[in-house]
Amino acid sequence: MHDDDLVQGPDAGRELPTEWRTYDDPDTGARVRQLTDCEEGDSWHLYFTEPSWYDDGRRLLFRSTRGGNGIDLYSVDLETGGIRQLTDLPSPLSGITCHPGAGVAAFWVENRLVAFDLDRETLAPLYRLPDGYGGSHAAITADGERVVAAISERVDLERDDEDRERWMEARMNAEANSKVISVPISGGDPTVHVDENRWLNHVNASPTRPELVTYCEEGIWERVDRVWGLDLESGDTWRIRPTEEGEAVGHEYWLADGEYVGYHGWRGDRDDPDAFFGQVRYDNEDRREAPAPDVYTHFHSNTRDLVVGDGTHRGVPYDLLWRWDEEAGTYETPRMLATHGWQSDADAHPHSRLSPDGDSVVFDSTRGGAGSEIYLAAIPDNFSDLPRYDGPGLRVD
Repeated sequence: MHDDDLVQGPDAGRELPTEWRTYDDPDTGARVRQLTDCEEGDSWHLYFTEPSWYDDGRRLLFRSTRGGNGIDLYSVDLETGGIRQLTDLPSPLSGITCHPGAGVAAFWVENRLVAFDLDRETLAPLYRLPDGYGGSHAAITADGERVVAAISERVDLERDDEDRERWMEARMNAEANSKVISVPISGGDPTVHVDENRWLNHVNASPTRPELVTYCEEGIWERVDRVWGLDLESGDTWRIRPTEEGEAVGHEYWLADGEYVGYHGWRGDRDDPDAFFGQVRYDNEDRREAPAPDVYTHFHSNTRDLVVGDGTHRGVPYDLLWRWDEEAGTYETPRMLATHGWQSDADAHPHSRLSPDGDSVVFDSTRGGAGSEIYLAAIPDNFSDLPRYDGPGLRVD
């Protein structure tokens, strides 16, 4: 792709009418707003590790295929419901990240890493991938000055969605070269921070510490120490939450303080797991863990006091909320917030994320019967109004 290909198409900046509708969840009573409803394509909020809210929380970024060219970037006004298309580019966007405070997003377009000014709605190419490499999910440092990403040599393997674990094992065993790089948003040469012959992937940036990021050793979770820390200033790397034999951890994310990292995992066999979620400081101190309903899920939290989990496609079709009981020193039995109806690994993953103020949860779902749409569930003022989850694998008080 050449820089000339980054010229926006005619649909960039177009305004679309409100699509939302509001309803009370049939199983929990929580107030839910469906933000998108489009038969022309799927819509998803940004990946759960990324803040989708920007413009002082008034707008929510999302990805959608409604434009016909693959994935483009859109936003929805949370006061009016109006939708705006932000990009109209010739190839699908991937690895989208956002820094609301700096007013900038970043993403890959084919072999180019691009910054997008959310106020001016302008594009700035930052970096071109070396031949034979692909880029993974990007992140923007806390000071808004650099984009950090992992890039990896492409491996000639046909992806098998029917047997994803076999494909991942083959990809992991290929020992292709990977690098973790950072690129100045203001322009300039990249810095290579990690260079290894193993599969490195998804980078997350601390929201408060510009020098701290996580990256993951990708592959079969039981066979890797997935969660790694990197100090961009010193170049030091370390295991943030080391795993023992028979233990797996992943889907890591930063809490709002930029000091703690959340995750989930399991001990034992993934078909009969002792599943858990938790958080730990970036230096592997002050670990807190609690039972989870399954291994096929995601978790998110702004603080350690309130945690949202996806449930699972294996029989828990709800967003679940865990609240910390300081007196008991444990999490209360989780409450059911919203029904998403997650049906299978091939279905839209909820990728639930708490809003910055902790008052609501955004998630994706095909519950409307068609493609993936975006939902925003309000957490009731009286937390106890939500029903307890009394399904398998978790105790009930």
